[in-house]
Amino acid sequence: MTTKEQIHHLVDDLPESELETAKRVLEGLSALAVSSPVEAALANAPVDDEPVTAEEAQAIEEGERDVGAGRVVSADEARVRLGT
Repeated sequence: MTTKEQIHHLVDDLPESELETAKRVLEGLSALAVSSPVEAALANAPVDDEPVTAEEAQAIEEGERDVGAGRVVSADEARVRLGT
């Protein structure tokens, strides 16, 4: 018996009171299904575990200082300022 057939049997055996829950669970699983090769590649990409370089750490600290000092603007404000 295939997995799909087993699932059909499980659904057939469910009490009426549980059918709505089963439907929601299966809809949720269906929504998680990857629908394109790009999505599949992204979903299966390895975690970036490269260490942060000294230069990157310095840039992060500079950005955090700017945020703390209020020297930042939103993306919308940046677009307005840049006229885009």
